[in-house]
Amino acid sequence: MEKDKLPAAGWDWVGRYVAVIVLSLILATALGNMDLFVKTTIEGKLNASHIVEFLGYGMALAAFWVLGQRATMAVQRHEGKWSFMQHLILPAVSLVAVALAYSVMLLLLKPLMDTALHNIYNWIFIVAILGCAGWLVMAVLNQSASLTALFTERRSAEPARTCAGCGASCEEADKFCKRCGAALGG
Repeated sequence: MEKDKLPAAGWDWVGRYVAVIVLSLILATALGNMDLFVKTTIEGKLNASHIVEFLGYGMALAAFWVLGQRATMAVQRHEGKWSFMQHLILPAVSLVAVALAYSVMLLLLKPLMDTALHNIYNWIFIVAILGCAGWLVMAVLNQSASLTALFTERRSAEPARTCAGCGASCEEADKFCKRCGAALGG
């Protein structure tokens, strides 16, 4: 396995999360549009359609965020050039999840809120979205050296060094051969 590539094996769990997200979205939309759910209300304000959509879309968002968290942990176990992503995945996923959670929670809360409460709700999400955006910007700033190296790295067709002992290809920065452990001439 090449050090710079994320291993394909061990990432099959992503498909399960994607399936849960897609199924949750489909069920929320299909059930939410049924006449039974649209016409059934609680005190004429909140209908069952909004409750079902809130639960389905909320489940999809929760699965999306957990997927991001698990992807972060999987990338942390890898030491290639893509390892910098461990610091960027969760802030990016959180930003998307919080931004979408605004509308999802509004499905359930909007019929119950007056104008003043709705304004407070809006400001809470503005602060949360800006906080996540700031977290992402700081994560990118902290990883700027890794990002610069990733986008500016040029690979030559020939290896930077060859071990005299075993003939293995070694990087220019290596002091010892990764295959046989022999000291590389400098």
